[in-house]
Amino acid sequence: MSFYKNKRVLVTGGCGLIGSYLSELLVSEKADTTISDSLSRGSLDRIKSIKDDVELRKLDLLDYSNCLKACEKQDVVMNLAAQVTGIEYNRTHNAETFINNMTLAQNMLKAAVECGVKRFLLVSTACVYPHDAVVPTPESEGERDEPEPTNSGYGWAKRMSEKLGKYYAQESDMEIAIARPFNAYGLRDHFDVGTSHVIPALIKRICDGEDPLVVWGSGNQSRVFVHAKDIAKGMMLLTEKYAKSDPVNIGHDKEVTIRELVDLISELSGRNPEIVYDTSKPDGYPRRAADTTKLKAVSGGWVPDTPLKEGLAEMVEYYEKTK
Repeated sequence: MSFYKNKRVLVTGGCGLIGSYLSELLVSEKADTTISDSLSRGSLDRIKSIKDDVELRKLDLLDYSNCLKACEKQDVVMNLAAQVTGIEYNRTHNAETFINNMTLAQNMLKAAVECGVKRFLLVSTACVYPHDAVVPTPESEGERDEPEPTNSGYGWAKRMSEKLGKYYAQESDMEIAIARPFNAYGLRDHFDVGTSHVIPALIKRICDGEDPLVVWGSGNQSRVFVHAKDIAKGMMLLTEKYAKSDPVNIGHDKEVTIRELVDLISELSGRNPEIVYDTSKPDGYPRRAADTTKLKAVSGGWVPDTPLKEGLAEMVEYYEKTK
């Protein structure tokens, strides 16, 4: 029988990019699923396929009293609520990003313990890793030096959230899983240049006909991009199988440079803009890829497997139809 069947499971941020896929998976596993979302960036459109199968609570979880309401009578809490934006916004709003993400983590952990929740998923990030992290990056790098400067506020908030989760695991009966997802993408992301991640921002700009296309950095920086539905599956596996307050990467090691990414999106969109790389702007991490040794060990050999080209084609087609 499924671990999740008939369990009362709360997904915070359940109308978001990853949370909506996670909520769908929980419904398919017959979980008694509740979604909490402020809808400040989440969208009801993302959960329309399961709207009759979940309970939706519109709550601002920066208010602790709302966290208590959300956690009441839940067996499992999967805390995806976060302020997540792109590098351009993050690097100039470190204080706001740190405060909001720490508050969300503190509130939800405390409320879950107070409400007697048995199991908790703490969602961290690959942004906890330092600028010069070993690549592919093992989890041990997450406590060395400082998080990469362009995402400093976000990275520190998530590092501190991990620490707090470990303390609660030591001092309460709640079992806590800690996930460190790498760069998420998918058609449910925000196609907004100012605050979105690199993939939807590039798709929007290229499909809107921007020419020349100015891209931040050298273009030689590499990333691994993980489809949001794969991250959701990884989160379910970790919550079930490894609630040990010990961080685990959710990612892979198939790196792609930003130059290659721009070329692939251009190809899929049928456009051929002149590309200008603005090296006065930061690259962020020079390379980013996940060491999946621990993930494979605790999940029974699973790693994310959605091909990047397939996921990008889905996003380009969606944007062209809806813009």
